[in-house]
Amino acid sequence: MRTLRTVTLNTGYDDYYTVGDPVWGGVAPMHAFRSVCSGKGISCARAAVALGVPTVAYGLVGGDDWYDFGSRLKHERIPHRLVAVPGGTRHNLTLVDATGEKVAAHFMAQGFTLTGPDDVRPLVDAVLADVQPGDLVTLNGSTPTRLPATTWAGLARAVLDRGAEVVVDAQKDALVAALDVPGVLAFKPNDEEILAIPEVAAADEADRVAVALDVLRRAGVRLPMVSLGEHGVAYADPDGSPRRASLPVERPVQSVMAGDSFVAGLAWGRFASDEPADWLRHALAAAAAHVAGFAGQDLRSHAEFNLTTARLP
Repeated sequence: MRTLRTVTLNTGYDDYYTVGDPVWGGVAPMHAFRSVCSGKGISCARAAVALGVPTVAYGLVGGDDWYDFGSRLKHERIPHRLVAVPGGTRHNLTLVDATGEKVAAHFMAQGFTLTGPDDVRPLVDAVLADVQPGDLVTLNGSTPTRLPATTWAGLARAVLDRGAEVVVDAQKDALVAALDVPGVLAFKPNDEEILAIPEVAAADEADRVAVALDVLRRAGVRLPMVSLGEHGVAYADPDGSPRRASLPVERPVQSVMAGDSFVAGLAWGRFASDEPADWLRHALAAAAAHVAGFAGQDLRSHAEFNLTTARLP
């Protein structure tokens, strides 16, 4: 069975506080609180499970939280393999507007600081031992401090050598290093993250997205694309021409982790079709359902509805 395998090196907890208008220096009501396991690959796996995609989430977790983190994922029925590193796992803060009129605000804590590549070797070995031809492996998010920029690139090569496919959702030097790996299915940089690519940073502002698409296409990426946030996605069609597609949400509730649902939707589409246009349609449908505030079974049902309206130019 083809399986999505998400890999996260900087996991965390996302702590959600539903609040009224903040009063700096004063007191305001807090209406609700919840805390969930997070990290880009964890969030991607959660959305993928909701979409019915066979999934395993791999991640580094602080040793102090290894049992708790795994228990929570088990409760959510997210298959997982976790590797402990010294210390605790970060807590990120999300403020949710109690009226539903404002999009949530997200504050990121610093990720792990490791001693070097040996700290991630057990996790890499676990992924490579499990991966099968036809699987899709997503390399999600930032890399901990003191890991080389080539960490994701090295894992991508090893996964491709085993006959699986790779999606890279990385930033900064890790993104640039992974561009040297031929055969990646897709990268998912946004319009700010592409500035890490020297050729893009040197281009005129109006040309940067088109230059990024060309860089990705020349790197051998099968689906060159750049995320444009609420404006959808820019992508290159088979002849290299730049296109744009979007699926607007009438009443957005949450933008945080929309990109992770997009990647989950991309896997959903990849397992359903060999056509890149279908991959994008599924990705946009899943992301739009997330932005509208849906999760679990509701995420899937609304994503499936969105597929009926998602069209690419």
